Amino acid sequence: MRVLVVTTLVVAAAAENFYRLPSPYTYSCKESRCVKEERSHAREQRSLEQCQLTCGKYGSLWPQPTGDVQLSPETVHFTPRNMKVTKIAASGQKVSEMLEEATRYFTRNLHFLHPEFPEEEKKPFTEQEHPVDNYLFNNQYDKFDQQQNFDEQRPNFVKRKSAKGYMKYSPFLKERNNPITDRQNFNIEITVTSPDEKFTINTDESYNLVVQTVDDQTTATILATTYYGARHALESLSQLIAYDDTNESLQIVKTAKIQDEPKFKYRGFMLDTGRNFYPKEDLMRLMDAMSYNKMNYFHWHITDAASFPLYSNRRPEMAYYGSYSPRKVYYPEDITEIVQYAKLRGISVIPELDGPAHTSAGWQWGEKEGKGNLVLCTGKQDEPWFNLGKEPPSGQLNPVNPEVYNVLGELYSDMLQYFDPEMVHMGGDDVSFKCWQNSVEISEHLAANGRESTSREYFELWNTYQNKAFSQLQEAAGQLVGRKVTPIIHSSSFARNYVDKNSYIIQVNEDVNSTEIAEYIKQDFKVIFSNQDQWRLDCSTSTWFGDKAKNCAREIPTWQHFYENSPLDMLYNLGLTNARTDAGQQASGVNPRDLVLGGEATLWSSETDGNGLQAKTWPRVSAMAERLWTDPILPVQGHDTAQKRLNTHRQRMVFRGIHADPIQPEYCMHDESACYSQEQYLARSTIPAQ
Repeated sequence: MRVLVVTTLVVAAAAENFYRLPSPYTYSCKESRCVKEERSHAREQRSLEQCQLTCGKYGSLWPQPTGDVQLSPETVHFTPRNMKVTKIAASGQKVSEMLEEATRYFTRNLHFLHPEFPEEEKKPFTEQEHPVDNYLFNNQYDKFDQQQNFDEQRPNFVKRKSAKGYMKYSPFLKERNNPITDRQNFNIEITVTSPDEKFTINTDESYNLVVQTVDDQTTATILATTYYGARHALESLSQLIAYDDTNESLQIVKTAKIQDEPKFKYRGFMLDTGRNFYPKEDLMRLMDAMSYNKMNYFHWHITDAASFPLYSNRRPEMAYYGSYSPRKVYYPEDITEIVQYAKLRGISVIPELDGPAHTSAGWQWGEKEGKGNLVLCTGKQDEPWFNLGKEPPSGQLNPVNPEVYNVLGELYSDMLQYFDPEMVHMGGDDVSFKCWQNSVEISEHLAANGRESTSREYFELWNTYQNKAFSQLQEAAGQLVGRKVTPIIHSSSFARNYVDKNSYIIQVNEDVNSTEIAEYIKQDFKVIFSNQDQWRLDCSTSTWFGDKAKNCAREIPTWQHFYENSPLDMLYNLGLTNARTDAGQQASGVNPRDLVLGGEATLWSSETDGNGLQAKTWPRVSAMAERLWTDPILPVQGHDTAQKRLNTHRQRMVFRGIHADPIQPEYCMHDESACYSQEQYLARSTIPAQ
């Protein structure tokens, strides 16, 4: 009889079109997983979101912290109207300003958690959103709390562009909560001890985060050495908060303690904007998503043979001839805005000017200005690309033309001025000897110097190019920034046999089982892992012909591949058995662990542009982000699994406007144990009950 009454009331309410169905379910945490159960009339309802925040040792934190973690099984509810930043203590004015910006961004993301926040308004967080200090709202919320039309009845308050910002659309500002929620205050206190505001490979990214609740006061205390550690702490704090549909409010873990720092210094992502152009807003949204995963390096492959969208003040001819259109150009003001946007999200931008291969568009003006052929093998005489290079369009810099190095010096000067980078990527891979064999200029140059057209001579020619380009880069760095800039170069037989281990960082692209990987470590090179069979995103769909068709693995990498691809385990399996021991030393006295800076996922854009970027990247790269932040030992021990946390983290990114692909049906989040694989089920059955 009770069931019939409930059913009748629900149907009647729905017919009146004013009522949302209540949930008949509650969720409890059992063996670190959320279990869905039908609740009785007298039983307290616990939402799935509350369970996800508190269930398991790490709740819904991503990436998994590396230090001590303590999470309360309880949450408290609050409204963003009662959230305040009550303390920002920093050693320098610039750091204080950066922290203020980071807390504004943190606040914005809390508003995005409301299911009714308009999806189309989840845009990059630019100055147009907060031309005045939105913290004024902290003291002004209550003035508008009872107004039925919040936006129209505040004519004397924040009149400028802020009306276009997220505040205008936040459902939290237009609804009432229950009295208990309205009384709960949430305060944030931040202390940063270092005045350093520039990020480098040796920046301290550690942080301590403590959440305490006493009666109606919840306080989050953040202590970090640098801004970047504090920014990571804010990200972790946001992951202790979720929307509660039952109370239509936010909830935060009642008490928490997190000590955390990354295992690897370099946690990067490479995007190619030369083959297909990406609007500035897409790159800024990429920076947002990277920050949600505590990644810290954006490798910007900004040009390629297909196009040259980088505007150079010293050589405007490059973009004039090389861009797809005048609208598809990254101008200096665009670049500086992207670099600053990334910096505030804990990300350093590494520009790449590839060479000598992967060059064509933008370089064709040389002959017109009396500088000769700056590039070779561009197929101008209707010769097909496959007779000249490794993919269309073909083209390589002319290593025997001195004017090439003068132009490179000018381009490096502009790049260093726009980016002020710690590192610059110089490419260095995919040189086609077929091109040099077919070049009359190179044949004549070799003959004039008593050399033959052999592979050995081509290797030496590459070395000559690389040394001259390196000199141009360092000369530009010395003039502009007064310091050396570290170059990164792709792994290859060229790099392994010619470049100086003390001057270069090697980006390792070989497959995981390639013995060449260990050779770089044995020669004491510092390396960044980018295994093409595990961390190469463009191999996840159709295969572009040319070099890509040969290099992509037959098995499409999944998020599990990204997660399990461990650089240190790789070295161990390749015979460097001391890679997993802190005390282990090579004969040279260098620990392999000190040579592995980290890793980087790559996306070559032959078949991707801004329309598919987010879904192709996330959450696969989220899995890599935890690998590089935490370096979890596999197989995972205990009850907590990466899969359930990644499900929650992916959904959190979607709430923030990132179009990340699901890794499972939503059903699996509501009944976690129902979607275990046979291997997972058997593994869990052997774990003692806790």
